[in-house]
Amino acid sequence: MIFTIICNEEKYLREVIDWYNNSYKTDFRIVNRIEDEVCFSEIEVSKYKPSDLFDLGYQFGVKEQKLRQEGKIDW
Repeated sequence: MIFTIICNEEKYLREVIDWYNNSYKTDFRIVNRIEDEVCFSEIEVSKYKPSDLFDLGYQFGVKEQKLRQEGKIDW
């Protein structure tokens, strides 16, 4: 399965994907980057449960919110 996620800071998405894969034995990986006014990353996965899609997105959202509060990224 391949899906797309809004992602301006790909390095932080990679960190979350690496952590999630190691923690939950999934195989998410970034396969494409779409640079535009709003940037996207395409992610491929084959070993997952449907809940992993939502959980990965949640974890990435939490990471981005924490980085915003620390002033490391902006809106």
